[in-house]
Amino acid sequence: MFSSLPGKFVRSAAMALGLCAFSIAAANTAAAEEKIVIKAAHAASTSNTGHLAFEYLGKELAEKTNGRITIEIFPNSQLGSERELVESIQLGNVDMTFVSSAVLGNFNKQFFALDIPFIFKDRDSVYRVLDGKIGTDLLTSLEKVGIKGLGYWENGFRQLTNSKKVIKSPDDLAGMKMRTMENEVHIAAWKEVGANPAPLAFGELFTALQQGTFDAQEGPINLFYDMKFNEVQKFISMTNHVYSPWPVLINPDVFNRMSDADKTLLLESVKKTTAYQRDLAQKADAKAVAAMTDVTITELTPEELEAFSSKMGPIHELVKKKIGSETVDSIIAEVNS
Repeated sequence: MFSSLPGKFVRSAAMALGLCAFSIAAANTAAAEEKIVIKAAHAASTSNTGHLAFEYLGKELAEKTNGRITIEIFPNSQLGSERELVESIQLGNVDMTFVSSAVLGNFNKQFFALDIPFIFKDRDSVYRVLDGKIGTDLLTSLEKVGIKGLGYWENGFRQLTNSKKVIKSPDDLAGMKMRTMENEVHIAAWKEVGANPAPLAFGELFTALQQGTFDAQEGPINLFYDMKFNEVQKFISMTNHVYSPWPVLINPDVFNRMSDADKTLLLESVKKTTAYQRDLAQKADAKAVAAMTDVTITELTPEELEAFSSKMGPIHELVKKKIGSETVDSIIAEVNS
């Protein structure tokens, strides 16, 4: 091609092409080596298993990239409540978070399927659902509302706590003022068993319980202990009524700006962190029970649990009416498989 051109021109063209190629390579190298600081926030305390998981994930990413990818963590609702954090993920004000799955029902109704009380039997059935096609499809469905789901950490099975008395039946709950998350399925479920529920941001809950604004609340036992609710609530009924996962969320633009290699690394690191965090959460439940010697913890019999679960028929119908029956039926089938 260049054989009929003057040698000087050929040398100049070759040099120009070489410089261009060097510039492109340098630009690609610079892009590949660009430092990434992931701004992560959550509503729990710094001793919580979710926070420890973020620290673990940050260490994994930093070690595997020689410090090029790091995580900056903002705990204790510093950047907002769980609902506000989800909104911040959508807006790009926060890069990554984990929140209770119940909060996501307000953004994507498909997540209401996880809020039906007594739908899960044990952790094995939970993990089959969340780590399989059903859970993956739920995370994928978040993309239509501007959220990228990365996986599910563990908040845990939720228990009923109160400041008044031992609760073993729906009759014991009659008229009791109860805090719930901002989730219409949770609110409807507690109304079915006779409580007087109302939503409140998690960051405001301790003060509300301390001041007697609410008599009761519900949540994972390790989180109850971690947030020192045992100082103002002395009765726990082990209902295991809902398993509450913590979906791990990232802003889609932050994820999409990553190279393919970085995306793979992040997903692999989140998966590794998930195993680590779930193990921590299970151990934290046992630790919390052992530590709260001043709290009355009541194990319910199968018959007592049935008195609660038998009232959940209308909640199944409520959720199916909102999202269709496919996801609900699929979860029930997987749990019973």
